[in-house]
Amino acid sequence: MGNAIKAAIGKRVGTLKEEWSFESKEKISTELIAGKIGSQDVLIFGTKDGTVQIVKDNGEKLWSYQASQKADSVDLLFKEVDAAFSITTTPVIRDINNDGREEVIFGSEIGKLYALDQNGKLLWEFNAKDSIKSGPFIYDINNDGKQEIIFGCNKKLYVLNNQGKLMWKFIVSSPIEAPINVLHNKGLEILFGTNDGTMYALSWKGDLLWRFKTGKKITAQVAVGNIKGDDESYIVIGSEDRKIYVLDKYGRLQWDYETEGKILSKPALADINNDGKLEIIFGSCDDKVYVLTAEGNKLWDYETDFWVVSTPLVLDIDNDGKLEIVIGSYDHSVYVLDSEGSFLLNYMPGVSAVTQQTGHYSDTMTSQPGNFVGKKIWQFKTNGMIIGSAFITKENPEVIVATDSGRLDALAIKKD
Repeated sequence: MGNAIKAAIGKRVGTLKEEWSFESKEKISTELIAGKIGSQDVLIFGTKDGTVQIVKDNGEKLWSYQASQKADSVDLLFKEVDAAFSITTTPVIRDINNDGREEVIFGSEIGKLYALDQNGKLLWEFNAKDSIKSGPFIYDINNDGKQEIIFGCNKKLYVLNNQGKLMWKFIVSSPIEAPINVLHNKGLEILFGTNDGTMYALSWKGDLLWRFKTGKKITAQVAVGNIKGDDESYIVIGSEDRKIYVLDKYGRLQWDYETEGKILSKPALADINNDGKLEIIFGSCDDKVYVLTAEGNKLWDYETDFWVVSTPLVLDIDNDGKLEIVIGSYDHSVYVLDSEGSFLLNYMPGVSAVTQQTGHYSDTMTSQPGNFVGKKIWQFKTNGMIIGSAFITKENPEVIVATDSGRLDALAIKKD
């Protein structure tokens, strides 16, 4: 795949190269997650044929679990044939029962939530009786030293104990597909969005605290962070109404920012310019990745050739002491961007060296002069639309991208 690797013009040295690849032999249906099973770094994902697969950090399969084998004829009633067995939520790796060993928790199209031990053996399952789209969130919400499992299914939010028994549920007026998050205010609050664009905040007991309405469906997990450096938590919401919203911890709107496309994935929060505040980094279905300040001003954006629907990664991929932003696009490419962007100077029409018709393969993309734009450092072409990415910290950090075709590619910077 070497001829598909493009190094950008710039001061950075090295080449973005493939370290290893893995073929799942089935289309991937979830985001990709990195974690540990024992001392082993692993990657985990679900597929459309109902399999959860765990892959070692060298590209070897550790184990897989076939959830579709547990389905019966009742489970499959009214399900579309090509999606009936699909794993519909991103798996989570966590020690939920305090035994010192990691468990794997995930939901499926047939409405069951599964908990597996670290060897892939079924511990328990919970039947929610409808397709589970909202991935499980694991947290000790009541401070009893035991983990609870929180997820959404259709119009219900469920909270289970670590043995898979129902503790309580909360009913809303629209289906829940967005993963859950939590906020520490005066007490712990459970945050989630729904398909009618409503953002909910519940107490750990299941009482409604507040709600906030966006213009369209919320499928992305909200981000929570002290973005302003003032010791206050803020809530960052991406909506299909094309807007990013920032709320305070009481659900009051601080500001919003409108793009030209739907926002389908969780924003990343990171201080990329060392100003003591967290910037908001996210992709949109207008083909761009955006970087906004804590106050809602655009620092820069970068345009790819198709939608950006996976959450950006922010890491020092080349060990130079500076953060880079890694994004995957539906245009089959992985982009590594300089976190500082680049200021595009004035140029004479017809003379500019950065003007491109298509592809954006220069270190700065075509834009109006006098603006900050994203600066591309490296690009890597994959064999499918990128639906998720993760990174594993090593001597040379690796970024692993997953494509809809069922392939994982592990990428790292190799010094020239």
